[in-house]
Amino acid sequence: MFTAAELAGRLSVSTATVRAMCNSGKWPHTRIGRLYRFSEEHYQAIIATPQPPEPWTKERQKEVAMALRRLSDRS
Repeated sequence: MFTAAELAGRLSVSTATVRAMCNSGKWPHTRIGRLYRFSEEHYQAIIATPQPPEPWTKERQKEVAMALRRLSDRS
């Protein structure tokens, strides 16, 4: 079973997107209390269904800016 963060990493999306897709009923998942868990079967079903790109939210904008700063610090 994968956590929401692990699934987000595999799919290259934010954990907020994972939660939003689950809450909207678009992605299969298992809830354990407040936690989201994903089996390999869930993962396969998710990647088999084309998804629209992740919206450009303020949170996503900050994540990208931080990643770019880290990259520029390496130079």
